[in-house]
Amino acid sequence: MSTDVLAQTYKIPAGHGLSDVWWKTGRMTVKASGAETGGSLGQVEMNDPRGAATPLHRHHNEDETFYVLEGDVTMLVNGERIELSAGDYAFAARGDAHAYIVTSERARMLVTISPAGLEQLFVELGVPVLGNEPPAEEVMPPMEQVIRRFGAYGCEILGPPPTLADFT
Repeated sequence: MSTDVLAQTYKIPAGHGLSDVWWKTGRMTVKASGAETGGSLGQVEMNDPRGAATPLHRHHNEDETFYVLEGDVTMLVNGERIELSAGDYAFAARGDAHAYIVTSERARMLVTISPAGLEQLFVELGVPVLGNEPPAEEVMPPMEQVIRRFGAYGCEILGPPPTLADFT
């Protein structure tokens, strides 16, 4: 018989996280990871500039949710275009092919991954935030490494990120 470790209540002050990294062209702040939630979920706050996008991908192990706090985001889920604005929420079930792109000048959203684990990969690949200015270059390894590293977590990269030109 195994005993599960139960999550403990904790608070993170505004503007802080368990980990805070530059990823792609934006900032990713981990608010909850598997260590805090008993593996049930990971949650990150994304703060991305216009044009920031994820590659088209599919999670084989996790469901993923997106709650927009500020700005506008276009999601592509199984070929369907979904427009999200502040206060909107989207759910991408495991197995759904999806990507997003920020279409406003900036967008902030809470992204939840369930079960937890994948959030740690972003921490490993990202650059720790030490000031308010992002690195001059995009923080993302070469696509071959992205495919390999994400694949080890059961996340399949299906295609390149959408671009703003795709929506004009």
